Amino acid sequence: MLSTFNETEIHNAVSALEKALESPDPTAWVYHYTVDAIFVGPGSPPVQGRQALLQMAGAMKPLSSVSIRVLRSEGSPNLAYTYGEGSWVSGRPPNAGGTTNVRFVIVWRKEADNQWRVALEMLNG
Repeated sequence: MLSTFNETEIHNAVSALEKALESPDPTAWVYHYTVDAIFVGPGSPPVQGRQALLQMAGAMKPLSSVSIRVLRSEGSPNLAYTYGEGSWVSGRPPNAGGTTNVRFVIVWRKEADNQWRVALEMLNG
């Protein structure tokens, strides 16, 4: 029997990522990415692999008011993409900075443990 794409699973993965990005553990979000994930931020070189993402997470200010709004998603049983808008505040009160707004494309891969993780993320400011 052929499996179908379960969009609810992707929305649950997006919600979990959103919460992890606001976690007191600055590296929590990294584990929502595949071991070989590629992250490309606006005007930045690509960051590839979990170790590089952990280093990036350690250098980041904590995030607050994280919002990931999926405008479109499509997929197959093991691979999907989401397109949408995101925003966050760098830092937490009383040291919070300004709000960053981006558009994104995220490619998700369902891994052997049945969890959807980010395989590729591109942000456009």
